[in-house]
Amino acid sequence: MNDWYDLTNRLDTNVPPLEEVSQARIESRIRSALPRRKKRRALLAVIAAVLVLTACGYAVATGQFSDWFRQVAEDPAEPEASEELLAGIGTIIGQSQTVDGVTMTLNGAIWDGNTMLLSLTMTGESIPDYRWVQVRSEDSWLSASEAQIRKTLPQEMPHLTEAEIDEFVKQYLKNWRSTFSYLEIISTQEDEGGSCCLLVKDESRRSQYDSNELVLHLENLVFGEATVTGPFEFTFTVQQKDATVRYTGRTLLAEREDYDIFVTGAEVSPFRAKIMYELSVPFPEGQYDSEAIHYATAVDRIRVNGEEYSPSNSRGSTLEQDEDGNVRGSAYTGSFDRIVDPAQVEAIRVGGVWLKLDSFTLTENPDS
Repeated sequence: MNDWYDLTNRLDTNVPPLEEVSQARIESRIRSALPRRKKRRALLAVIAAVLVLTACGYAVATGQFSDWFRQVAEDPAEPEASEELLAGIGTIIGQSQTVDGVTMTLNGAIWDGNTMLLSLTMTGESIPDYRWVQVRSEDSWLSASEAQIRKTLPQEMPHLTEAEIDEFVKQYLKNWRSTFSYLEIISTQEDEGGSCCLLVKDESRRSQYDSNELVLHLENLVFGEATVTGPFEFTFTVQQKDATVRYTGRTLLAEREDYDIFVTGAEVSPFRAKIMYELSVPFPEGQYDSEAIHYATAVDRIRVNGEEYSPSNSRGSTLEQDEDGNVRGSAYTGSFDRIVDPAQVEAIRVGGVWLKLDSFTLTENPDS
C-alpha cells in the first residue's frame, strides 16, 4: 500500500518537441507581436510558454497570461507588466465544456514547479452573482489521468501484475483523487463580457506535473447560496520552464550553546522561496531539539527591490539525520499572493533574520 501511495508522487512522462519548422513559424509570429524595446529574453520566455500547445491550434497574444492571471500579477493595477514572468511559466489550454447552460472554459495554466494556478471563465444566464468569494467544493480535484497512471505504473514498479495495476487504478479513481487533492478555488470579478472568472490553485505536494496528462474535475461548486453542479472535466498537460534561481554557500544563521546553524543554499521560484541548512556538529540519533531548529530556520518573507512579500499560507520544512549523526534540513514559504521575479529577490527572512542573497554564489540562472 505504501508503494502505491508513493507512486502518486512520481507520475512522469516526456512530450516530444515540435518540429523545427513549426517552432520557426511561432518565433516569427511572436517576434512581430513584441515591442522592439523588449529584450530577447522576453521573446524566449513567451515562446517557451506556448510551444507545447500552439501546434494544436492555439495562438499566443501579447498580454494574454496577465489578463488570465491578473490577480497574481506583481502590480494588479498594471498586470501587463508581469506578462513576461507569467508567460514564462505558462501553458495555453483553451478547452470549453457546457453543462446545463453554463459554459466553463479552461484558459491556461501557470506552474513554477511548486504552485500551479489554473484560469477558468464561466459564462451563461444562470451563473452566480457572487464575486470575490471562496468557492467551496468537496467534489473537485486535480490529478493524473487514468491513462497516465496505467502508463506509468509498469515503469515505476515492473513487478506489479495486471490485476494489481487494475486494483491500484480502481482505488485511486474511487478514493485517492479527492482525498489527496487540495484545490483552492476563488471566484473573482466579472470581466467586461459578463463572465465569472475562476482561479484554481494547487500546491503540488504529491506529483510532478511536468508533461503529465492531468485531469481537472469541477463539480458542485458552491458560490455563497448558489451552486453550479456541472460536472466539468478537462484533460490537458502543462509544460514547466525552470524559473528557479539557485544559490550555494555557507553562512552562519544562528548560534546555540551546543551547535551553530549554517545556511548552505537557497532557491527562489516565482511563488516560493526555500533555504537549505545544516548543524555544525553531529548528534546521537534523535538527540536534537527539532522544534528549536524549525523555529530558527522558518522562512516567512522575502524582499524584492526593497519591498517585502509574505506567503499567503503556512510554511513548511524538512529535517533529517544521516548515519553519522549530521543533521540537515530545508525550510520554505508557502506560495506568495503575487508572482515575483526570482532574479530580483534580494533577501530571505529566516528565523527573523534577513539573509542577503548576494552573500551566496549564484549557481543556476534560468536564462543563462
